[in-house]
This record gives sequence, C-alpha cells and structure tokens, in this order.
Amino acid sequence: MSYKWLNGYQTTLSEAISSSKKLLPILDAKELAQRLGEDHSYLVINDGTGAEIIKVISYGNQVKIERGQDNTKAKAFPAGSCIKWEVTKQGITETICNKEFECSDVVGCGCKD
Repeated sequence: MSYKWLNGYQTTLSEAISSSKKLLPILDAKELAQRLGEDHSYLVINDGTGAEIIKVISYGNQVKIERGQDNTKAKAFPAGSCIKWEVTKQGITETICNKEFECSDVVGCGCKD
C-alpha cells in the first residue's frame, strides 16, 4: 500500500460523525474508494473550529478512516464539514522515504529517525 496524492480533492461530510467513527460518510465514497485502489492518503476534516487529519483507505465501495493522524486528535464533526486533500507531514514522509527515491540510504534524510 503506497501513499497516493489526491491533488484538488475536496468534499463534505454527508452526516455528522463522532470522534470514534471508522467509515467516512461522504456522497462520493465509491469514487474516492476507486481512486485510492490499493493505496491510501491523508485528508483534513475542518469545521471552522478545529481540524483533524485522517488516513483514508478503500474499503469496498466505502472509505475506512484512521483518526487523529499527524498529531491531531479525533473529534466530532457536524454534517457539511469540509474535507480536502492537503500536503501533510506524513504524506511527505511517505513520499520521500520509499525505495523509489532511495532516501533511506541518505544520512540525515529523516527516514530512519
């Protein structure tokens, strides 16, 4: 499973979610799941009062989420909260620290930290 860049991706929550919700309730879940395929990405949920980074993984025609990524905390969000792809620290780390870039052999790269 590799990190997938989702440049320009944006949607909204179709229903409110609790801080323990494990599936992402969005109207375009099937399309996002297909776009992810076997890969994963990180999205930001923001309701104007706070934000959370989530890891998104295809789960059939739905999208499974792992909450509180990149030192954010899982929180409840109301329906209509903005969800979008943004560059995240973890996404950059996963892009740079892979075999394709051979960064893991470079002293001071941060991939071995």
